[in-house]
Amino acid sequence: MKDMMNVWPRILTICLLIVAMGCNCESHRKPPPVPPGISWASLLSDAADMRTLAMPVDAGASSRMFSSCADTGKVILANLAPKVLGDMDHGFFTEVVDDTNGVRATLGDFNGPGVVTGIWSANPVGTLGVYIDDREQPVLKMSFAAFLDGGFLPVHDPYASVTSLGHNLHFPIVHAKHCKLVLWVPRRADLSELYFQVAWQSLPSTSEIHPFDGTEIGRNSELLAHLARRILAVSKANGPLSTDGTTRQTGEYSLGPGQSVELFHGVGENAIVAMRFTGKSKDDLKGLWLDGIWDNSPDVHAPLYMLAGVSANIEETQSLPATVDGSKMTLRWFMPFSTSCLVLASNMTTRDCNVTVDVWTKPTISSRYPLRFHANYLQSAGLRTDGGNILTLADAVGPGRFVGCVLGVDSQSDQWWGEGDHLIWLDDQSRPAWHGTGTEDYFGFAWCSQGIFNHPFRGQTRVASSLTHRIAHMHRYHILDQLPFQRWGRFQFEAWGMGPGKMDWTSSVMWYSMDTRFEQTAGGDPSTRAGAGFQAPAH
Repeated sequence: MKDMMNVWPRILTICLLIVAMGCNCESHRKPPPVPPGISWASLLSDAADMRTLAMPVDAGASSRMFSSCADTGKVILANLAPKVLGDMDHGFFTEVVDDTNGVRATLGDFNGPGVVTGIWSANPVGTLGVYIDDREQPVLKMSFAAFLDGGFLPVHDPYASVTSLGHNLHFPIVHAKHCKLVLWVPRRADLSELYFQVAWQSLPSTSEIHPFDGTEIGRNSELLAHLARRILAVSKANGPLSTDGTTRQTGEYSLGPGQSVELFHGVGENAIVAMRFTGKSKDDLKGLWLDGIWDNSPDVHAPLYMLAGVSANIEETQSLPATVDGSKMTLRWFMPFSTSCLVLASNMTTRDCNVTVDVWTKPTISSRYPLRFHANYLQSAGLRTDGGNILTLADAVGPGRFVGCVLGVDSQSDQWWGEGDHLIWLDDQSRPAWHGTGTEDYFGFAWCSQGIFNHPFRGQTRVASSLTHRIAHMHRYHILDQLPFQRWGRFQFEAWGMGPGKMDWTSSVMWYSMDTRFEQTAGGDPSTRAGAGFQAPAH
């Protein structure tokens, strides 16, 4: 018996070594290859690579949103709702017909090569059918709720999630010719209270396109799982996507009140791939502002915390562009330049700020990454909640793409502040390309929820409420569902609330657009290029 007792520890040690070796083999296993061409796999792979945001915009690139909000030409069913919901953002469809299966409503109808990049609903009902290209029968048919919850995927996180009552699917539904999303319900009244949003963007017509196929996704579950792990791992990292080929610069800085310091100065064709700020406490990060000057053009001016998608309280967050972990904040926005770069930090508080800054850079080819990173900061104070305000958060000249929005709201009442919709204009000055169903819906939650959540593409990091204030801070990043424009883009929000009062808004919008100096040095007449000499329409 004594001999057996001596043997068991050895057996246990051997077992642990075998398990460890198995884990090690798994971690070093070569990931499944992404097939050539454009597919769900290639688009998810690109989403984890921030460099794609600075690549040229395809000449025919466009984006659209179909939603349940009121619009010209839509069929209205909201009048059948048994209760008044107080808005015109529900119960509108492009088509509603009666058939043998009950009532069929069209959520979205897209022509040409493209991809449905995201679908949201506050209250999914009925059965959804996905029609792709020339197929007469739906390639997928299941309950709308199960579809949004990723019921057709062997791996759900981070593709499908319910965040603060909002049902979200971030999975590419690729098509080569046509895509139509149809919903069946027993009665028209079943659709009358439905809120939904469907985001779509075009794909290059010259590309090899692999249309959506549910069985093919099941056969490639290992690749799906690998891409999911990659997206989640990047969101949690306290550094760049990869350190391969990068140069790291570290500096320690002590800034007095109102003092500015040069964090980085670069020359030649290069790019900042990540910046990490580490304070002795969160207080060291709260008052820092960043200015980014690419090729002598001042394109970034915003608080550090807004660039990370959090409030001045420095909440923790995990997203593809930014990670906040205690008093450590990492930005992964890709910031290329062709001749020079200057990054400045300013202490906008009345106390000293002590911070360590790591900057990772990597040589680039300007012709491959001609777009420059932009970020602004706007304050709108004392807005009347019942005033019907439409705030222009950003105007941009293209070619380029919007890639993110960070919003903070302080409503000086106990009433909900988010009754307005988002309006995103992409080249067409007659109508917005994206017209949503409510501010909170744009950020992926619903029903005025005050839940805190994080996701690689979006999040709500702070909520607070009292009898005199209702505060929220949130972000959304258009990395999978990019918003391209050829000549001009405008980012707007309707700002009003449920009751009378006042509120303050702060916002930062992130976008990439062409550097005109690069166009001139690259040859050709810049006046013939998209965006040259173009004036955005008046507000």
